[in-house]
Amino acid sequence: MRKEAAKYDYWKGTPPFQPFVTRYTESYLENRMDWNPYCVEKDALFYQFVTDEEKVEIELVSDACLNVLFELDGADSCAWLSGTYLRPTFLTLKPNTTYFGFKPYTNLGFKSPRVNLRDLVDSSVDLTQAFPGAKQLISDIAEATSFGERTGVFNKFSWEHLIDHNYYPTFVDYLGVLLSYSEEQISLNNIDKVLGYSERHCREKFKDFYGISPKKYSDIIRFQNTLKALVFGWYEGLSALACECGYFDQAHLTRDFRRYTNESPGKYLEKYTKQIALKNGCV
Repeated sequence: MRKEAAKYDYWKGTPPFQPFVTRYTESYLENRMDWNPYCVEKDALFYQFVTDEEKVEIELVSDACLNVLFELDGADSCAWLSGTYLRPTFLTLKPNTTYFGFKPYTNLGFKSPRVNLRDLVDSSVDLTQAFPGAKQLISDIAEATSFGERTGVFNKFSWEHLIDHNYYPTFVDYLGVLLSYSEEQISLNNIDKVLGYSERHCREKFKDFYGISPKKYSDIIRFQNTLKALVFGWYEGLSALACECGYFDQAHLTRDFRRYTNESPGKYLEKYTKQIALKNGCV
């Protein structure tokens, strides 16, 4: 039986969600914490997991975040910086390997001397190509012995090399927060009244930083909210879920969901449930 339908506020602002990372790997850990004190959205998500004895390919979905992923394999350790993906993509993981990741909730206030972060939509680069000193960071992360220690190592590097200490929040910061915590209709139709800038100006400046439009960003946040509700059973039916998440109707929800997963909500949930059962030896 489904749980009582959650109110929209229940999952707004919860961490970005990758179902097959958080549930289909061994020893998953995560910690949400303040990362950049100069931004309105200060948070970042740190996470870690260990793969089992078989090589596995997992599906990643859109979450509107940058992502740094470290593959910790002794002398062969490496790391990538990725932008948000606008379509599902797949990541091949080594067996018996620890992975450590970092997701800042915003692109803003982030120094990137070698790459333009807005150009990372649907793509990734080797971390050593993106940031000076990343080779030593990868080595230090690999030598650390715990999730907490790796988080500390990364935060120290961030303070010295990644965070822009001259950054001052602009209306783009507030627009990102507005899109994350408000329903799409309110956020996009009243930008000029809320922020004091024209909708066109907001669209252009937002895309300069994020590489995607405010509308696309809002769509991804809505999809993420829908995905969390679907996987965790926070709904009483797809029609109710569509209304709860700000879609016109169930058909609108299904079309949007297919755009980001290539599957209907029902098929995606069936696949997820089956793979978790197989992983846990239940079938």
